[in-house]
Amino acid sequence: MFNSKSSKFARGKSVGYSPEYVYSLDALTPSRVLSSLSDKSLRIFDTGSGANITEITKLSNADQSNISGVSIVDNNTAVTAGVSGVAKLWDFRQNKPITELSQSANSPLLSIAFSKLTNAVAAGTELVGQDAGVVIWDLRNARKPIREYIDSHNDDVTCVAFHPTTPHSLLSGATDGLVTRYNTAISDEDDAVLQVVNHGASIHCTGFFGNDIYALSHMETFSIYKPTDKDDEEEEDKPENKATVVGDVREQWGCEYVIDIGKGYVAVGTNSEAKLSLIPMKGQNVFPENRIELPGAHDEEVVRSVLVDERNSRIFTGGEDGNVSVWVMEDHLGDGTGEWSQVSNDRQKHKKHKDKRFKPY
Repeated sequence: MFNSKSSKFARGKSVGYSPEYVYSLDALTPSRVLSSLSDKSLRIFDTGSGANITEITKLSNADQSNISGVSIVDNNTAVTAGVSGVAKLWDFRQNKPITELSQSANSPLLSIAFSKLTNAVAAGTELVGQDAGVVIWDLRNARKPIREYIDSHNDDVTCVAFHPTTPHSLLSGATDGLVTRYNTAISDEDDAVLQVVNHGASIHCTGFFGNDIYALSHMETFSIYKPTDKDDEEEEDKPENKATVVGDVREQWGCEYVIDIGKGYVAVGTNSEAKLSLIPMKGQNVFPENRIELPGAHDEEVVRSVLVDERNSRIFTGGEDGNVSVWVMEDHLGDGTGEWSQVSNDRQKHKKHKDKRFKPY
């Protein structure tokens, strides 16, 4: 990531949508950012290479209900998950969905991920009746799912994540506290499940560090688990395969909640001090003393999303204050002051609150 010991960031332009929430920020290209909002819209921003950000596309009513997840496919396409129960493949050259990915149970979708290795889309579902699970489509023929794993979780599946380099390796995390690792090349669910980890608290996010598995809960507890065979209890008990249990990270990382775990950093927030920080992470090691701080952040509102543009030394943030903000290194502002400055800030205070089901706390 940036040289955090010397990097100082100042706010560039902010685009405000209060009282809506900004749910997600994802890079289509280095200069185009895709965002989802609580008003059911998708928006695309032109960011150039400096401190500016301008909305260039607004797609209203992108879903019948809330957009619960976004995953980029390529520079012009992305998949979205909807609480309506439908996933959509969007082509932003046409500014419309070109494929709708349906499922047999039509359960609300809460999370989504795309694998470039296999052209697969995975989505996690809400608990409906006794079923909550993972649905997988092949984008080359997405008329119906190729897999539906419905017995591995007994509560809402809040996160799905593909391994970046190993085909067919998928994780799912749920509010039942479990993280499940699958081989999606296998259709039978009992055989497809390779490992089940009990993290002990509702899962906020999960993913891979190399082949190891990390899990972060909504209670801000964090652990790293070694890949093991689900049927080999002796393997799990070996010292070299023991989990690295970090525990509650709020004191260790100097924060009140964790926003996201990205490539090379951890994004954390402190509402009581209106502060957002990026903490460098190398491998599995976190260095809180080298953090980049963005004072003021999104006032006292929760920050929902952070997107790092290391190529242009920028950070994009979105929060429950309804703002999408761009932060740039002070040297890139060109004002010569060497101080934190605010080029433009369209913030508006509001009291309207949307669904905070997965709000960090």
